[in-house]
Amino acid sequence: MTNYYDVQNRLQVKATATVEKAVKEELKTEDPPKEEAKAILEEKLNESTKGNDGESSSRSDKQDL
Repeated sequence: MTNYYDVQNRLQVKATATVEKAVKEELKTEDPPKEEAKAILEEKLNESTKGNDGESSSRSDKQDL
């Protein structure tokens, strides 16, 4: 019988190795020019705050789910 923790540990090790491999590949790519990098970061900042006024949802919104 397979131990639950053994399976969990193997999955975690495999996931970690996959992430490490992806990071190594990403680090091989060149950084964009400074102006392009700034534009990318500003765009991501605007996307993350779009539609978020900082207040919590009303109860009626939660009931629609």
